[in-house]
Amino acid sequence: MADSILYYKFSNTDQSLTGNFFFNQAAADDQQVTLEEGLNISATYDGYIFTQTDDSQAVLLTNQSGEIADQGLGLQFVISGVFTVNADIFFDAERDNSITYTPIYAPTDLLLGVTTVDENVSANTIVGTFSSTDPDANSTFIYTLVAGDGDTDNAAFTIDGGNLKINSSPNFEAKSSYNIRVRTTDNDGLFVEKALAIAVNDLNEAPTDLSLDVTNLDENVSANIIAGTFSSTDPDTNDTFTYTLVAGDGDTDNAAFTIDGGNLKINSSPNFEAKSSYNIRVRTTDNDGLFVEKALAIAVNDLNEAPTDLSLDVTTVDENVSVNTIIGTFSSTDPDANNTFAYSLVAGIDDTDNAVFTINGDKLQINNAPNFDVKSSYKIRVKTTDQSGLSFEKALNIGVNNNNIVISPELTKGFEDVFNIKGTNDQAILKITIASSTPNPNRLNELGVFNVDDAAGSVKDDTGKSLLPGADGYNKAALARAKVLFSTIANLPNGFSNSDVIRSLQLDSGSNFRFYLVQGTTTQTVISKASYTDIVFSSTQNIQDLGNNGFSLNFTNLTVNIQATNQSLDSGLSNEFGQQGSTQGELLYIGDNVNATFTVNREAAYNNFIGFYQVTDETGTINVNGTIYKPGDSGYTEAAINSRIVGLTGTNQATITSNEQFSSDSIFAPFIIANGDPNTYISRGNPVYFSFLGANPTSDRQVDHIRLLGNNTFGFEDLPNGGDRDFNDIIVRVNFR
Repeated sequence: MADSILYYKFSNTDQSLTGNFFFNQAAADDQQVTLEEGLNISATYDGYIFTQTDDSQAVLLTNQSGEIADQGLGLQFVISGVFTVNADIFFDAERDNSITYTPIYAPTDLLLGVTTVDENVSANTIVGTFSSTDPDANSTFIYTLVAGDGDTDNAAFTIDGGNLKINSSPNFEAKSSYNIRVRTTDNDGLFVEKALAIAVNDLNEAPTDLSLDVTNLDENVSANIIAGTFSSTDPDTNDTFTYTLVAGDGDTDNAAFTIDGGNLKINSSPNFEAKSSYNIRVRTTDNDGLFVEKALAIAVNDLNEAPTDLSLDVTTVDENVSVNTIIGTFSSTDPDANNTFAYSLVAGIDDTDNAVFTINGDKLQINNAPNFDVKSSYKIRVKTTDQSGLSFEKALNIGVNNNNIVISPELTKGFEDVFNIKGTNDQAILKITIASSTPNPNRLNELGVFNVDDAAGSVKDDTGKSLLPGADGYNKAALARAKVLFSTIANLPNGFSNSDVIRSLQLDSGSNFRFYLVQGTTTQTVISKASYTDIVFSSTQNIQDLGNNGFSLNFTNLTVNIQATNQSLDSGLSNEFGQQGSTQGELLYIGDNVNATFTVNREAAYNNFIGFYQVTDETGTINVNGTIYKPGDSGYTEAAINSRIVGLTGTNQATITSNEQFSSDSIFAPFIIANGDPNTYISRGNPVYFSFLGANPTSDRQVDHIRLLGNNTFGFEDLPNGGDRDFNDIIVRVNFR
């Protein structure tokens, strides 16, 4: 058999060998070997040794592993010589018939059923199955990876029986072919080796990623501008891709964009202040339809933008205001939050009256006192410039109010018992009078008013929480901002009538307010005791519209009329709601130098002394030559009495008048020395009561002894702990002129 490796297998049953061994004519002389009986021959054939020592010894042969065979040859062994096709071995006629031999062949080739493997097959996949070529029929084979030429990638494979398995998933883009060396060994231990090459098939693979070459976009770019360009990551080179917007996670803003080829376009101009980022979901699909999807975020860059408008918070100025009066404040509209602005008068359309005004910061000042009869309006042109130098200009008109026109104030009732007042300018005057009163001597009432935050009557508590009428904590929050109007008393002293009581109140134009009644006590006492059960609010069922900006409020035993008026505020009254709206309401507020007439009506067994002393603020602070006393401080009583400017006494059921002068810009508070006077109160231990509860004797610090009965009208109670609480022991009315 051509190119076969020929072996002989010998068998001998009696462990002896006689006779002659002959190798016939070989292919070449140097391969001819003759073994003859009786000769001592040692010959070498193709690296294998044949030896016969004498005619009584058997042939000594080396076996396939190089070891010397047993002298008795054994039952079976192989002479491992390599013979050409025309070689043969035989015995002469004298050979031992017990010796048999069989010619055998090594495998001549091995094959793998495949020469390629697809990339991306799973690890441990069977790549192919081996087969062997062998002249001997019925041989079996074992396959192994062996070192030698072409063994470069042996480690990448495993042989399981006749199958070749790849250890890891192949990737054409990483390695396009493998080289291995394999041996096939037959059941006689004969083998052949062969180098094999296995190519990796390049299959199309899905893209693994996509990206956009930008992650942000300037605001205000034009609609349909290219925001960025897509690219794809794919194991396969030379693939082409199609990009589409698809539904799925992160697709919130797909509708804001369009894809044109590989470019992403934004449909409308972005605005950072309206939307600071976009989220889209994009799919990239290769030329074979394989794809990957990805959510992308695109941030909008916040660029500084020019202001878009400016405004002045007024459109008119009163005629005859002082030179350099601030008439209004500018503000700017800008897409960018937290910008700062500078304002300037600039030349341009409608700059006619620029010279009449000056801008100081964001304030517009008028340089001259305007006169409606001379010029009824002004035109100016103003520029607002942000911190980056971007600007906006606007022409403004400012009208001049003709102060000779008398405009009536307006009082209206809104929701339930909430009133609203509008004045002829920024302020409005509310006049309150007692229409009828039938007070219970044992249950006196005090009427008050408080401003509310809106037409629904809500107020804020000390935490800033807004409370509607009826809510927990509403009464406390309401009284914290209340102003006492007057008290109604019984057993009036001679010369005094409740019908004489008038109360005027100045409020901001546009204010909303409600009324309340404290029954049997005072606002100050309610607040000091933190007990709000004695408060009755005005009821919508008991409010009557009197017309002419007037209403009637009917409480139990008390009816009052309220009306918006053009009358000026009486001297001695606060011109701010907040002052008499504080917890200390029994005060005189002096704006200008005035003369005052005090009228005293008495209905008391005690000979009391009434005085007024100057305080520096509404909390009752006294400043005596730089020494500060506050209600409750040691020495406060002496300091108040010693600094009095008014001292009043009178006989019972009589009316006494006294004239005094007050200096401007001052506040005065009343006190009463019960059954005593400034010269004897210390030695006789007469109690002194103040409108500030903290200044009263310790036992009377939660009880009122002074009530406000009306405009600059005060009622006093001279008995300890509030006594009979009729507040008619002495009544003092103050008239300014």
